[in-house]
Amino acid sequence: MANKEAEKILKDDLGVKSLRSFPKNINVHYYNDSEYILTMTLSSKAAGLDKGVNMQDNAAAFEAWCFIIKAYTNIKNLKIMLDIDGVVNDRYVGGIPSNGHLGRFLYRILKFKEQYGKWFLLSDELEAMRKNFADFLRRGEFVNNEPSKEAEDDEDVLGTAEGYVEKRFCDDDSDGKEILGFKGKNVVMNRQLPVGLFKDEKSDATAVFTGKKSAIDFWLLYNNELNIYELKAKNKMVGILTEIFFYSNYMRDVYWHKSLETKPNVRICNTQKTDRSYNKLCNGIKNITKITGCILADEFHPLITDAVINIMNHNGTGNELQYDKKQYDLKIDIQVHKKE
Repeated sequence: MANKEAEKILKDDLGVKSLRSFPKNINVHYYNDSEYILTMTLSSKAAGLDKGVNMQDNAAAFEAWCFIIKAYTNIKNLKIMLDIDGVVNDRYVGGIPSNGHLGRFLYRILKFKEQYGKWFLLSDELEAMRKNFADFLRRGEFVNNEPSKEAEDDEDVLGTAEGYVEKRFCDDDSDGKEILGFKGKNVVMNRQLPVGLFKDEKSDATAVFTGKKSAIDFWLLYNNELNIYELKAKNKMVGILTEIFFYSNYMRDVYWHKSLETKPNVRICNTQKTDRSYNKLCNGIKNITKITGCILADEFHPLITDAVINIMNHNGTGNELQYDKKQYDLKIDIQVHKKE
């Protein structure tokens, strides 16, 4: 259900005329003084403070709405402040977060403020939580989780259109690489890369982010560039922007720099493991100069335009992180060549 009050503020005060179906679970308030601050207030559930919802859910994907509002507003100096309904400082005082959704949220606000701090603010309560989480990352030692087996290959088990299309992009006998603009023998490509994070060692008790099936849809390594892809099929949603933001930052910090906050403190597990080309990724990522996070869909949400991608690319990473969008034809592009 849409938030008509929020839509009115965004349209009348900020000039965001094309915005539709803004989530009813996110409230906004605009201070039209010299500061030009829009406050966006999420529910505690959206932040993972209560049970938690997936970060790509409309009510939780604050990054996506921030990018969209900044791309479409006519207020040049608009700043956006994030807040959580009813949050207090002691909801997170440090250490391993109470659940993986909260861990992801804290990492996301940490990275978002770091990279878009010229126009993105946090409420006092969230700023205190951000500092506590940054201190936890700075003082700790962490490990990732490597693939435990090859990605599912049985098309009857994959279940969803996205699972099928993802597999077809990565199959050796498909046009996937060419569609993405890559050719040649030097391209390494695979799918379903886990994005878990653990303090000290892998266990349920030490998990910082959600685990289990949490994974990057697929990735492609070519010379000195790593591309990662978040794929949608018959699924137009703004949350795809939040997903690619999180995954891109995860790959930059965990795999590339092996550093969370200010020092090298990530150990990459079992770099010789061959499942899902994991060993090739671990070896090849040492030499990259850029990570491109690409959203890939047969049809995008109408608000996800080049203007939004441009806002994403004006970040504070010195071009280490860039974003792109590519559209494919679900009926035509993923062709399978019959073997001779």
